[in-house]
Amino acid sequence: MFGTVLTALLAQPGVIHAEELVISNVRPNSVRLDPAKGETLQLGFQLSAPAKVKLQVYDGRELLIREIQGPSQAIAGDHSLAWDLRDQAGKVVPPEAYTYALEAQAQDGKVTRYDLADATGGETVSARNVQVDPATGAVSYILDKAARVNIRVGLDNAGPLLATLIDWVARPAGLQTERWYGKDASNVLDLAKHPRLFVSVQAFALPENTVLVGAPQQEIKLIANMPESSQQRPKSAARAKRMYSHAQQPLDSRGDFKVLWTLPKLPRSASGVPIVSGVTPVRLDIDPVDRVRALSRRFEPVFFVDGQFAFENEVGFVPMTWNFDPATLNEGEHFLTVNMRGYEGNFGMATLKVIVQRPTSAGKVQQ
Repeated sequence: MFGTVLTALLAQPGVIHAEELVISNVRPNSVRLDPAKGETLQLGFQLSAPAKVKLQVYDGRELLIREIQGPSQAIAGDHSLAWDLRDQAGKVVPPEAYTYALEAQAQDGKVTRYDLADATGGETVSARNVQVDPATGAVSYILDKAARVNIRVGLDNAGPLLATLIDWVARPAGLQTERWYGKDASNVLDLAKHPRLFVSVQAFALPENTVLVGAPQQEIKLIANMPESSQQRPKSAARAKRMYSHAQQPLDSRGDFKVLWTLPKLPRSASGVPIVSGVTPVRLDIDPVDRVRALSRRFEPVFFVDGQFAFENEVGFVPMTWNFDPATLNEGEHFLTVNMRGYEGNFGMATLKVIVQRPTSAGKVQQ
C-alpha cells in the first residue's frame, strides 16, 4: 500500500525527488493576493520524511526575490510556510505574477525540489467572447487560465496594427476588461467605431505555481535595481528555442519599440496638418531608449497609406527614409502608418496625418 502511494507521489509533475523524500499536496491559500489588504501567501504542503525546508519566490525574470526558511528539521506530515509579499529588502513587491518553489533537504543531505514552472505554462490560451464597447473603447474578453496577455488593435484585411493596449501583462482567469480611449498610438485616428476595426488578443498560460500580487496593471512591473548576483531559478529541463514563441522571450526585453517618424519641414494647414504636394521623404527611427534592444534582434518596417499596404523593407535598419509619393491619391486628408515588426514579438507603430494638395498653376501650394 505504501509503495503504491509513494509511486503515485513520485509521478507528480514538477517534483524532482531524492530517494525517500517527497514533497506533495502543495496548496496555496489563494492565487490572487492583495498586499493593501494585508493578505499573505500561506503555502501548505506535505513531507514524506523529516527535512529542512525553504520557500523560494521568483519574479517573471525567474530571479529569486525572496527566500523563507522553515524549521531546521520539519517532521514528516503536513506543514505550511508564509510569504508576506515582500522582497529580500523588506519592500512590498510590485503588482505582478510570481512563482513559488519548495526545496527540502533530507537528513542524508539529498535535496528534493517542487517547482512546476518547467512542467506547466507557456501554452497558447485562446481568449473568448472578445468585444469592444464602441462608446468607451473598452475591450472585454474571457480567459480560461491565468495568462500573460497582449492586445493590439488595427484594421482588418491585412491592414496595419495601430495601437497596443496591453503588452504581455499578467491576468487571472475569468472575465477581463481593458481600458482604451479608442484611438491609435499616435492619437490621430478614432478607431473604436471604425468599420474595419480588428482586435488581436494573444495569451499564453502562466505556470500552475503562480500567484498574482496586487491589482492588474497596464504594463509589466519589475523590482528595480536587482543585484547582478541575483540567483536564477534552477531549471529541471531545458525547452527548445522556438521562433515567435512569446512565452520564451525574457520578460525584461518585452515591450513595444517607440517609433520616431518625422516629415521634413512642410507648409501646414490652418489646423497644423502638414501639406504634401509631391514625393516626400519620411524619416523612420527608434527612440534611443529602445534602439539597442531593437537593433539586437531582427525586424522589418512595413508602410501603409490609408490602411492599405504600400511598401515593405525586409531588412530593417534605422534611421531609414521612405519616399512617400501621393501622385495616385485624391486631394484631402490621408494617413501614413508604419509597423515595425520584430521577429521576437516586439512591435513599433506610428501614424501621421497629412493633407495632399496639388500645386497651383503658379507652382505653389495653397495653405
